[in-house]
Amino acid sequence: MRTFTCFVALFLIAVLPLQAQEDNSPRIIIESIEGAKPFTSLDVNNEAENFQFAIVSDRTGGHRPGIFLDGVRKLNLLQPEFVMSVGDLIEGYTTDEAEIDRQWTEFNGFIDELTVPFFYVPGNHDYTNDVLAEEWKERFGKDYYHFTYNDVLFLCLNSEDNVRGAGRGTIGDEQYEYVKRTLAENADVKWTLVFMHQPLWDQEAETKRWADVETLLTNREHSVFVGHRHRYVKYERNNGNYYILATTGGGSPLRGPELGEFDHVAWITMTDEGPIIANLALDGIWSDEVFTEETAQLMQPLLQSQAISVEPLLVQDNTFEAYETELKLTNNSDVPMQIDLTVQANPKLIPSFGALSREISPNSVEVVKLGLRATEPITLDSISPLVLHSTTAYQGDNIPGMEMPEVSFESTYRLRPEKVAVISPTESAVQIDGSLDEWSEFAYTVGKNGYVDSDPFSHQGDEDASFQFDVTYDDDYLYVGA
Repeated sequence: MRTFTCFVALFLIAVLPLQAQEDNSPRIIIESIEGAKPFTSLDVNNEAENFQFAIVSDRTGGHRPGIFLDGVRKLNLLQPEFVMSVGDLIEGYTTDEAEIDRQWTEFNGFIDELTVPFFYVPGNHDYTNDVLAEEWKERFGKDYYHFTYNDVLFLCLNSEDNVRGAGRGTIGDEQYEYVKRTLAENADVKWTLVFMHQPLWDQEAETKRWADVETLLTNREHSVFVGHRHRYVKYERNNGNYYILATTGGGSPLRGPELGEFDHVAWITMTDEGPIIANLALDGIWSDEVFTEETAQLMQPLLQSQAISVEPLLVQDNTFEAYETELKLTNNSDVPMQIDLTVQANPKLIPSFGALSREISPNSVEVVKLGLRATEPITLDSISPLVLHSTTAYQGDNIPGMEMPEVSFESTYRLRPEKVAVISPTESAVQIDGSLDEWSEFAYTVGKNGYVDSDPFSHQGDEDASFQFDVTYDDDYLYVGA
């Protein structure tokens, strides 16, 4: 019996190292190619230790309806392994138990749509008084906790544990002892990620034991994620990176990433070297239904600039005083179209309107009158063009069954009165052969004084861009030579 046991032990010792050496990671299988290759490498980025998860930030504090749910649905497109939070999930700030129940029922209804695990972390809106604190514990049990995944410690803390509200977050004695014990029990993890609501390292009010928590973190690889401020900021401190996230629906001026104000989810790729963080703006995440054959057909008039046509401003002599032209607004689609028009100020021409908006019904045409009046009678060649800007848009929520953002198209029109030109008939046959021999001279020339539509500063004269043209006709055809 002893001999058999020893044999089995020796056999396991011999085999286990061989099993450990096996690499079952998926790899690219491709035919052997000698010499130059149409790829850079076959070493794909699929280390078994790597994984990806997402973080949502503040939903409330002046929440904007629909944004967080939009974030949930877009997370389902991204399919992280799980989703973390940093608090302010409901508006809270009430002791009305019926209202608290309504708010949590609403929020958890959003989370029910999420197809991956979600981890709750309390914010001041969720945990701002004893009634809300008790409700949290009844619903979720722990208000601070931890878990490990793939040798990474996730430490979820409660910056509201003394129920003092915004700008007065704390880590109390009991929670500190929990953190100290948890870190000691997980001393060898490759990374520690901390999640809480308020940025306690940047708070004037006393934070109780937070400084002691930072001391515990100093000598280990770690990163900290919080919310609360509704403005994204990255800090380098305490031998780690600390992040205040922006919003996932919370109140924000939304002045853009350059000011840290945007709706987003943080996308984290965890590697042996630490987390790689990508901030994904919600309005930049769309499903494969964002532009389909049906929407392409809907947008075709916009893409071909067919929505707006301008009647030429034709006058009978070289002096201009006043004129009224027409703008034809055409909607060839089955949904409403919004058109906004603005007229740029002109020193010599006064328009009948400066700005105008119209909603054009499906499959219809609307005509808008645009009057122009000169400040005083002026010659045509002294008039600079009147600049008309247009924005044409289909609203995504006006398109039943289509998931798409608002699609808009901007155009610029330059309107200038022109003298009516008289076309003379030709007395000789015109051959369509690329030769201009039949044209003795051209009536119209555009050279250095012509308007350049792209970069006017690049135009140095006729050698850069100029053209001549003329028009004539006979009994059968109209001819243009240029």
